[in-house]
Amino acid sequence: MNPHGPLSRLARVARIASIMTMVLALPLGADASVRREGAWPASDKKVSLEFEGKPSDGLKKLADEAGWSLVVSKGIEASEHDVKIAVEEQPADAVLEALFAESDVVARRNGSLITITPGQGGAAAAPPTPLAGGTPSVPVVPPVPTVRGEDRNVVGNSLVVEKGEVVHTVSVTGGSAKIYGTITGDLVVFGGSAKIENGARVVGNATVFGGSLKVESGARVDGDVGIVGGALKREEGAIIGGKIVNNSTDHDDGNVKVSVHDGEVSTQVEGGRKRDSGRSRLSETAHSFGESITKMSLLFVFGCVLLALGTRKMETLRVEAAAHPMKSFAWGIVGSFCALIALAALCITIVGIPFAALAALLGVFCVYASIAAVLTTAGAAVAGHKSKNPYVHLLVGCIGFLLLGAIPFVGGLVTLAVVMIAIGTLVSTRLAGTITKAGAKPDLV
Repeated sequence: MNPHGPLSRLARVARIASIMTMVLALPLGADASVRREGAWPASDKKVSLEFEGKPSDGLKKLADEAGWSLVVSKGIEASEHDVKIAVEEQPADAVLEALFAESDVVARRNGSLITITPGQGGAAAAPPTPLAGGTPSVPVVPPVPTVRGEDRNVVGNSLVVEKGEVVHTVSVTGGSAKIYGTITGDLVVFGGSAKIENGARVVGNATVFGGSLKVESGARVDGDVGIVGGALKREEGAIIGGKIVNNSTDHDDGNVKVSVHDGEVSTQVEGGRKRDSGRSRLSETAHSFGESITKMSLLFVFGCVLLALGTRKMETLRVEAAAHPMKSFAWGIVGSFCALIALAALCITIVGIPFAALAALLGVFCVYASIAAVLTTAGAAVAGHKSKNPYVHLLVGCIGFLLLGAIPFVGGLVTLAVVMIAIGTLVSTRLAGTITKAGAKPDLV
């Protein structure tokens, strides 16, 4: 008989359907064999899993699929019975119920950390052992305060949440925060530092942009921790229930998002997995190189449009870049500082902010146009003896810029030189003749 024939497939579908029916029929309330404690989401991640054996062994596969960290008490093994699970796209918490369908256990959740201990009728709980990335021991999660607390928002100052004080969302911009009490929402710090002291607790997420976060021993963050452009110092004994994403290092990747709804600031941390294989690093390098090709392609198309519509102005920039490259580089450094000072002066007043934004937008457009002109000049120096077509010169310049930019250290210097020369040609040619001397007529395209 063909093992892959219609009858075999029909039997397999029937078997999976019967097991799925069993899983879906399991009660999820207080009468279930797994008593859930802590903060469980309304809908958990769906997983696909095939397993036969001890439930504690099946937890390893479930943890990998659901993204959990698990701590399992040794007392669980005394009351285990072999189970067989084959599910497709079912909630992870329902699969957990199925694994312990014939056992009395308690599943306590703290972020992505799940602690499995025997129920009241189970064996005496032994000291928990780490499983699937868990920690050696996890104390009982204290209950969330029933008082919500008020939001605390501070700009350009420091904030102290005193011991015993309960607040909700805390946001600090351009300052520092010391937490001795309890934050029932999120802690968000922009351009500053935060310190969660011994005995303090953050029920939500803790996120720092452009600063530092210190979690002392005995302090607790129930949610995720995200660091963007800063540093995290976690003392031994500090508890972080969720994942950690530090975009300032090479060990973690992920995204940290900030949203404001009805005046309340909240954060979300995604990703945060370690790059532990050469394949993942290779795929990331290939992805970055693909993004560079996309950006260079857009620059080439942008340059072609300018060569076609602004031929005279692009020619002015090209001639200046070819005739005085070092002078243009020097003018680029001076022009960059002057532009930054001018934008800062405009931003002093509220009226000047829209003009500063408009000037910055026009400045970026002009700089990219000048970069295209500089690359066209560089491409003509390389392939000018083969072709006189400026579009071919631009293509050669873009390819060379892409390849040189991919070289460590050299790429940064090449990019700096091209950008500074591009800005310098804009300054020395008065935006390719757009700004004329007094009494002179403007050079129209």
